[in-house]
Amino acid sequence: MADRTTTAVRHWNRRTDREAKPHAGFRKPIRPSDLAGLVLGLARNLSPEEMAAQVAVLRRAVATLGDASLDAFMVDRVGTMLESRSYGEKMKLGGAKTMDEMVDRFQQGLDELVRRGAQEGRATMLRRQVARKFGEGTADRVSEMFEALSGPEGVDRVTDALLECGTGDEFVERVRTA
Repeated sequence: MADRTTTAVRHWNRRTDREAKPHAGFRKPIRPSDLAGLVLGLARNLSPEEMAAQVAVLRRAVATLGDASLDAFMVDRVGTMLESRSYGEKMKLGGAKTMDEMVDRFQQGLDELVRRGAQEGRATMLRRQVARKFGEGTADRVSEMFEALSGPEGVDRVTDALLECGTGDEFVERVRTA
C-alpha cells in the first residue's frame, strides 16, 4: 500500500500542468503536494466535528485539482484513515466513490451521532429525575422505555407525568401509555 501512495504522490508532484490553482476559500493556491499535509492532518486526534471540517477542506482541495482518479485515490486514503480510528460504522465511508459522497456520508454519520447522543442524554436526565422522586426501583423499571422515546413530544409527556404523578406505579403506567 505504501508503494501505491508513494507512486501517486510522486506522480502528482511531477505534474507541471497542474501547478498551483487558486480556489475560493484558500489563502494561497493549492498544489498537489499540499494534499499530503491535508491527509496527514486527519491522523491527529480530532473530534468528529473537527474531522468533518478537515475532510471538507480536503474535498475542496481535491475538487480544485479536478482529477477523477485523484478523487478516488483520496477517498481510498481517507477511508483507510477512518477505518483505523474509533469512529462508528455510520461515520465511515460505506462505499463512497467520490469526495462529495464521502463528505455526505461522513456528515450523515456525524448527524446520527449527535442525535443518538442527545437521545442518550435525555434518557439519563429523565432517569435521574425519576430516581430522585420515586426511587431507584422505579427508575430501573422505566429506563429502557426512555431510550425508546420518539422525539420531543414523548419527552414532554414523560416530564408531564413526572410532575403530575404521585406514586412510582402511577408514573410507570403513564410512561407505558405515552
